Amino acid sequence: MVMILKKIFLTIIIITAIIISSYLGFKSTTNNSDDTGITDTVLPDVSRLEEAYVKRVVDGDTIIATINNEDYRVRFIGINTPESTTKIEEYGKEASKYTTDMLLYKTVYLEKDVSNTDKYDRLLRYIWLEIPNEISKEEITSKMFNAILLKNGYATLYTFPPDVKYVTYLKSLEREARESNKGLWQLKKN
Repeated sequence: MVMILKKIFLTIIIITAIIISSYLGFKSTTNNSDDTGITDTVLPDVSRLEEAYVKRVVDGDTIIATINNEDYRVRFIGINTPESTTKIEEYGKEASKYTTDMLLYKTVYLEKDVSNTDKYDRLLRYIWLEIPNEISKEEITSKMFNAILLKNGYATLYTFPPDVKYVTYLKSLEREARESNKGLWQLKKN
């Protein structure tokens, strides 16, 4: 019985630490929220952003980026695009082309959530096209490429805790794309 209580207590401490760490570096400036419960403005901690140069696009949700003169495979957090490499899925080529058009040979800013890499040793990151002035729905939908893919129907939501910092925004954008039949959501209606 004591061992079970210790395990429960330890689990609570770990979950609390994860929640607290996901909010570190962000300071709320207002508490305005829309009907989705999304807070309007939070100042970003730009020191957490890492500048990278996109050297190659692997597919719609994975790139090869140069960071400090080293190349890394980077997987976008929170989303999944249809496959277009070893296996071809519907809308995979379109998603890959969109990512290529938007990111190839450009400078981006990478943001880590909690996990550093996945089981394939790819860096897990949010991809910012520009450094955000604040963390708001407007900034995320115009500057975070992960969100832009969702908003335009090139991706579906794909989350793995503890990397869920922007999940509320991403869920909202996926829902909007689905309801508008954008991109791959056209295929799912047929």
